[in-house]
Amino acid sequence: MINIVRAGLDYQAFYCEENVWRLLARPALHDCATWCVIVSNKARDVVVMRQSAGRPVDGLIHWDYHVFAVVADPVQGRLAFDLDSELPFPSPLGRYLVDTFPADVQRRIAPRFRVIKGEEYRTGLISDRSHMRRPDGSWIAPPPPWPAPGAGSGAPGSLMDWIDIGHRFPGALYDLARMSAFAASDAGS
Repeated sequence: MINIVRAGLDYQAFYCEENVWRLLARPALHDCATWCVIVSNKARDVVVMRQSAGRPVDGLIHWDYHVFAVVADPVQGRLAFDLDSELPFPSPLGRYLVDTFPADVQRRIAPRFRVIKGEEYRTGLISDRSHMRRPDGSWIAPPPPWPAPGAGSGAPGSLMDWIDIGHRFPGALYDLARMSAFAASDAGS
C-alpha cells in the first residue's frame, strides 16, 4: 500500500506540472505503475472543481490546463494524486474524476486528458517556465526554488506542446468517459 502524505512533498502553487514531475521521482513510487495526466481542451479553459485556489464552497476554478498524477496501488487500485485538490490525498481515481470533473459541468467544456506513463513524463518534460511570465517579463506567480525540468538541456520545451490537444503524442488522449474507464481498469497496467 502506498503511503505518501501531502505535507512531505515539494509544492509550488500554480506549477502543477512541476509538482507532479517531482512527485513521480519519489523513491516510494519506483516500483509502481505511474502516469501523469494533463487536462486541457481546445479553448484552454478547463473547469476544475475542489481546487484549493477555487471559489469557496465547491472549489470551482478555470485553469488553462491542470496536471495530476495517477499511481497504481496493488491494494487500492488507481489513485489520483492532486496537490492542488481539497479532496483526500490520494483519492481513488474514479471518485476523484466524479468530484473534480463532474459530467454535467464538463459536457460544454469537453476536457481532454493526456495520459502519459510516469517515466516518459519524468524524462521528457522540459519547461522554461515562460508560460508563467507576463509580456513585461515579470512572474504571474513566483517560480519554484528548484531548477525547471530539463533546465540546461538545450532542448526545446515540451510542456506547451503536451498541453496542446492538437498534438497526438506523447501518451494517449482520452475524453471523460474513456478516462473513467481507465480509472476502472486493471491497476497494474
